Amino acid sequence: MTSSFGWLDTDNAERRRMLEVIDLFKEQGTVDELGIGSIRDTFSDALFPGTSTLLTRLRYALFVPWLVERAVTGASSADEAARRLRVEEVRLIEALVDGYRDQQDGRGQGVLGQTARAKLKRMPSEVYWGPLGRWQLRTWDTSVSGHLRRGSALRGASRGRTETDDPGARDGRLDTGFDLGGLEPPHDLLRSTTFDLRPEEASILLERLRTTTAGSLLGWLVEHGDTIDLDAGSAGEFSLASAPADLRRVVDHATRFSLTVHGASLLYNLLVAEAASLPDLVDHYRERLDEWRGEVISTRTLEGWDRGELWHVLAERNGKIPSPTRTFVDAWLDAVLDSDQVEDSSRARELVTHRERRLKGGRSRLVNRSARESWKGESGTGLLDYRWGVTRRLLDDLFSALPDSARSVRTEQRADVLLTAGTTA
Repeated sequence: MTSSFGWLDTDNAERRRMLEVIDLFKEQGTVDELGIGSIRDTFSDALFPGTSTLLTRLRYALFVPWLVERAVTGASSADEAARRLRVEEVRLIEALVDGYRDQQDGRGQGVLGQTARAKLKRMPSEVYWGPLGRWQLRTWDTSVSGHLRRGSALRGASRGRTETDDPGARDGRLDTGFDLGGLEPPHDLLRSTTFDLRPEEASILLERLRTTTAGSLLGWLVEHGDTIDLDAGSAGEFSLASAPADLRRVVDHATRFSLTVHGASLLYNLLVAEAASLPDLVDHYRERLDEWRGEVISTRTLEGWDRGELWHVLAERNGKIPSPTRTFVDAWLDAVLDSDQVEDSSRARELVTHRERRLKGGRSRLVNRSARESWKGESGTGLLDYRWGVTRRLLDDLFSALPDSARSVRTEQRADVLLTAGTTA
């Protein structure tokens, strides 16, 4: 029998999480080899609420509502609205491609469907639906299909063609389910367009992000983006000293966790290289572990780290972190503290081996030769950036369009710089 993923139509948050999980499985194995995704995502949501690994450019947050409204207007049914929306989204792909046809500077990066075009399976409306709700640009708590059903019913009622129990329809008010502050789409939106925000669009998005992400790192950056040097490459250049204490605490724990658990990922790859009898890769990962250990020491990552507070910070934001995940992380931290070289620690090696086998069973690369043969020499070895790479691109779009913003986020900046900088007291 064929297996499949499923979710309730109205559970948008869970649907978005499942889509991200599916994307991870499209890569070589799963990036989260050791099952710490629940912690990674908890920090990501706390630092950059509304973001996901699927987002590319900020103006899609306006494109989608505009296209949904075009699709619903005049549609006689939800099915017709859905068909029209897909046609409109394909037209948007073509318009974006046309808008960047003669530009070679990379400004057009991030077009969803640039290669697939009409064959694209996951349209921008699906990708950006969650962020639209989190940033209160979307006011109806429904899925895309649910929105099309309700929107079609309301418009049908306004034309006197259908009956509905929706209070908005009975009162004669036409609620669109979106709140864009009165922004209207450009007249040539589906002929030729770009990701460049108009000043009025950037102002609306700035205010909405400021109010809906207050208390998070995203909210703080939006509030201070015109005065903070986001090109900072060290703690001396960039500081969170003026940020709220709770935010500094979250960033501190997230930064320490990212670097510390990175060692477990490197050790896992070393173990796979050893099992595959690849001496060059064995040497490579031993060197990387040596560099990692040096960074842990030089940054004093483990000094004064209140592990009880770490779990309290996480539990406040996600009470569903699996107990085995906490057990593994605690055991890994103990192993790091008790060993000068985790790569030669039988305790650390057994811990990582057991964790992968527990997660994957017979598919474990450390015991399954076939699974090991599909390994490309690296899996899940990057530092956790908590979606900063995605957020940086969105902020660049925003700040570049604001007249009073003299600086923007440079896309070539290392993704971990922001979370590494300014977290030491």
